[in-house]
Amino acid sequence: MTNKIKLFSTITNQDYPFERIEEFADNGESLEVKIEGIEKAKIRDGKYLWERYADFLPFSKIDESISLGEGNTSLMKADKKLLDFVDLNNLYLKNETQNPTWSFKDRGSLACIAMAKEMKESVTATISTGNMGASISAFGAKSGIKVIVFVPDFTPKEKIMAMGIHGAIVVKIIAPDYSEIKKKVLSLAKKLNLRIVSGNGPIRVEGYKMASFELFEQMQRRVPDYIAVPTSACGHIRGIFKGYRELKEAGIITKLPKMIVVQAHNNSPIVSAIKQGKKQVIPFSNFHTIAEAITSGNPMGGDEIIDKVSKYGWLAEDVTEEEIIESQKRLAESGYFVEPASATSLFAIKKLKQAGKIEKDAFVVMILTGSGLKDSEVLQYQKANVQEIKLDKIESAISKIL
Repeated sequence: MTNKIKLFSTITNQDYPFERIEEFADNGESLEVKIEGIEKAKIRDGKYLWERYADFLPFSKIDESISLGEGNTSLMKADKKLLDFVDLNNLYLKNETQNPTWSFKDRGSLACIAMAKEMKESVTATISTGNMGASISAFGAKSGIKVIVFVPDFTPKEKIMAMGIHGAIVVKIIAPDYSEIKKKVLSLAKKLNLRIVSGNGPIRVEGYKMASFELFEQMQRRVPDYIAVPTSACGHIRGIFKGYRELKEAGIITKLPKMIVVQAHNNSPIVSAIKQGKKQVIPFSNFHTIAEAITSGNPMGGDEIIDKVSKYGWLAEDVTEEEIIESQKRLAESGYFVEPASATSLFAIKKLKQAGKIEKDAFVVMILTGSGLKDSEVLQYQKANVQEIKLDKIESAISKIL
């Protein structure tokens, strides 16, 4: 399918060229890729997801040379312990920690590297709290593209080391607020002629929407009633929804899922605005949350998410630090070791069910966004049963344990 591809701003619908290097519209709105003729898109034959859904993607070529084997992550029904905890009959976990760099970011990184190849760029950059930086560093190493990563000074050392080992140049920035870091760095893109991507860029969204195509296949063409996504920069949640929206525009499905916007209570600029009936985000600053992967206190794409909540009937919930810790523990007890930000959705779903906003028989998908190994410092809040014994006391000690 050869159609014209362009970008447009998501609220006022202003057109921009596809190759635009700035990540947001001139008025600050999020940008989104639009493929003319998407209503004629078909699902094709192919070994890889990007081959089967080529009609829905804006790139002329994606192949194994830039892939790390991202995707193909499991979708499993929650066990009885988790089902009882949230009081639902149908909770499914989409385990994005199984991606090559252990987070959902790999889907977006594939798209960003595809864009760099499309535009014949030899260097690319990103602003990240960690996961995205580690991901784009790995994909850049695979494809021979130099990567620069801007990170806030609180970024966990595990994530910085993961960037460095792939050869990325890591620039640590000391500033009181991550949102301000992001705005300042992104504003340099045109001046430096450097494509700097964040979690809400239009190209990353094209990668994230591939998760919805994968869900569509895994669920045998059924559309879930709700999909819960920890939300920070906003690109992930709108990418997954965009995939379903385009499947509907192509006549392949007839309904859309309702997205669930999840944030930490200590940093909930979008959820707080929704609960207060406001149309713009409520900026947060000088906050602390153990959910470090979702720390955009004033996300540039937040207003669009608030608009979509109203337009499509999405849900929104925040969770306390104590609830995040409990969620992480409960998921671990069911075999899923995820970072705190990823765990937020479990308690959010529980609270929405208690509030009567999710039906007991609803089909709910929870996206597990990143591995627990991404941030080992938070394990200080969890207890481990570790016993130290002398060699000659092993038998008696184990007998007591049994």
